[in-house]
Amino acid sequence: MATFGSLFAGVGGFDLGLERAGFRCAWQVEVDDACRLGLARRWPGVPRYGDIRTVALARAAGEQQLERVDVLVGGFPCQDLSVAGKRAGIGSERSGLFWEIVRIAKEIKPPWGLFENVPGLLSSYGGRDMGLVLEGLRECWPAVGYRILDSRHFRVAQRRRRLFFVCG
Repeated sequence: MATFGSLFAGVGGFDLGLERAGFRCAWQVEVDDACRLGLARRWPGVPRYGDIRTVALARAAGEQQLERVDVLVGGFPCQDLSVAGKRAGIGSERSGLFWEIVRIAKEIKPPWGLFENVPGLLSSYGGRDMGLVLEGLRECWPAVGYRILDSRHFRVAQRRRRLFFVCG
């Protein structure tokens, strides 16, 4: 059975979808305590880690080890990229955690990646932030595609546009 690792797991949206598609969740990384509680209820036997900055493949002092997976997934923080936010960009403290995806992907070398963020990433800093994200993902995977999808086109009673990246 193919496995996935979930970064910025939140309430487990990617996790539930992949599980329903036949994948097994190997581990989750989520810093928010309330989200971690919900994840623990839904995936009780799955290893869970807190701060993404302290997880790694190689054991070093104070780091937690991640199992290799077939797919790496996550929705990295969007507050500084959203048109509704301060637009601080990918270099900010929260949205800058994107670079942890790159670090972890380089360490565990998963064949596939699936990530999401807000469409505001496309225009952040005149598109330069999108260029940086693509550059970072291409350091880990030779092919990176992206598209904006809207939940209203998938039998959900709301409009929620998100930018998805598929890497392989």
